[in-house]
Amino acid sequence: MKQKIVIITSKYLHPFVEKAFEDFKEDCTVTIADYTNFDHITDIYRKYEKTADGFMISGTTAMAAIEHHIGEFQKPVISFHADLISFYHALIKLFLERRDLDPTRCIFDFMLPIVKDPEHPVEATADYLIHEMDLNNLALTMDKWASQSTTGDFSMVEMNIALRTIELWEAGKIDMVLCAYSSTMPLLDEKGVPNYFLYPVKNQLESQIKELLAQIKLEKYRENLPVAIAIADRNKTSGKKSDDSVQDAVQKVSKALLIDAVFQAESEIYYIYTTHRVAAMLTKNFEVEYLDSALKDDYGISTAIGYGIGNSITEAKKHAENALRESWSSTGSFVMNESNQIIGPLGSSQLPSFQQNLPDDIFQIAEKCKLSTLTIQKLISIVKMNGSYEITTNELANHLGVTVRNANRILRNLENGGAATIAHTRSTASKGRPVKVYRLNL
Repeated sequence: MKQKIVIITSKYLHPFVEKAFEDFKEDCTVTIADYTNFDHITDIYRKYEKTADGFMISGTTAMAAIEHHIGEFQKPVISFHADLISFYHALIKLFLERRDLDPTRCIFDFMLPIVKDPEHPVEATADYLIHEMDLNNLALTMDKWASQSTTGDFSMVEMNIALRTIELWEAGKIDMVLCAYSSTMPLLDEKGVPNYFLYPVKNQLESQIKELLAQIKLEKYRENLPVAIAIADRNKTSGKKSDDSVQDAVQKVSKALLIDAVFQAESEIYYIYTTHRVAAMLTKNFEVEYLDSALKDDYGISTAIGYGIGNSITEAKKHAENALRESWSSTGSFVMNESNQIIGPLGSSQLPSFQQNLPDDIFQIAEKCKLSTLTIQKLISIVKMNGSYEITTNELANHLGVTVRNANRILRNLENGGAATIAHTRSTASKGRPVKVYRLNL
């Protein structure tokens, strides 16, 4: 079956994109959808989100505008724009055709939002970008600007750029604008501002759509990877009985959610076998945990849950059992993916992942401190999230979701193994002993 690609671009670029794909030979259908400005670009994406297999969007800013509004893309998406080769090709062509142009008076529209002095946009000139700026860092600069912008910024960015360009032109400060925002060009034409669009080359577009098709193929393969969900009743260990058995409760919850799955009970563990697509929908791409909440809230059953993704059902089951063991020893549900990474707990604000194929130093630290490699990985992740190697017992307990007693044991083991030292003490507001602050040497 042919893949369905939707290209979201401006009305100005539509004829160019259409002509570029006239002779495209790949086995896919291409629909070109036009946007006028960023105000309704998200509506176009939503219109095709369920029926398209993937999207090409003209420009990183246009893609960022959609992403800011909808959150994470649910389908493969790439942006297309003039790359460095197209960029230089366009500049050489322009300045060979127009030898009268002064590069210090030709500006790039996409640089205007990030110049230091809007009245004298030296950093936006062709001369500056060619001689002064590291073009390899240009994409990073634009990405940083896009990540810090809000949806409101994106809805106004094109109009603000157009108006600022017109002001510079009317003030006699520029001779031409080199455009990446094609949707601003009709207004520039109306005001008589000389402009030149930086087109991507045809080969680049064809290469990018082939890349998108490869992403779609990989995504569809991953959607069908087998997933096993291992569920155990935490109350069993304390001799308590749930009002409903885990098996009955899980089947009722699954029926309510219309989950396409196979169910199997083995000893104290209940298994659900399904696909990556179904499990991703159930957990919002393995970020939240619904099953545990539903079983607890609706049936009073406290569960430990492990999700396993594998290249076979046997591997998925093994991974689910590994994730379940991690769920038992802490709080929350965990995932072990097909790359042997443990991810979790689901529902936390940040989801660190823990690799099973580890460097030797982590094994050495774990052995010296008599702790598991997973605990060492968690500690390293906490250091990265906090941006500090210093931590107290209470802070560690909160991060790991364990008791203060367990956190104390971990820190003592680290200290005995040479992986932690007492850096200093911290006074508390209430009366009592000062709190020890440990420095982790990981």
